[in-house]
Amino acid sequence: MDNLDTLTARTAQKIITETVSSGKDEVDNLATKALGVLQENGVYATTLFLYSRTSKADQAIAPILRKKLLALAPGLIEGAVAPPDEAQAALKFVTQHIANDLDTLLLVKQVWEQTLIYVRYGAKARG
Repeated sequence: MDNLDTLTARTAQKIITETVSSGKDEVDNLATKALGVLQENGVYATTLFLYSRTSKADQAIAPILRKKLLALAPGLIEGAVAPPDEAQAALKFVTQHIANDLDTLLLVKQVWEQTLIYVRYGAKARG
């Protein structure tokens, strides 16, 4: 397994690269909102939040954020495979593979937080 900081930095870089067609403020804004949901309500709520975005700008960015965040989990959870980008499959994955074990839940939350923080800084630096 990679160093977790390296893993989060690489993931954030991929997100920034894939959202280059979106404005840096829109990317920063959605990452900030997702980070707030994650810190206040957890991994499951963040997954729901990223599937519930309806604005045009958010609809371009949210799928990239959620795919990259969910793709981090298999590297942290032995035997897990990232779910397809479909709300029910992703929520079931979070419930079965992440939320059912406190240590895993806290690890995933920490990794997602670090990734979203790097995304925010990356969006601001992309200017």
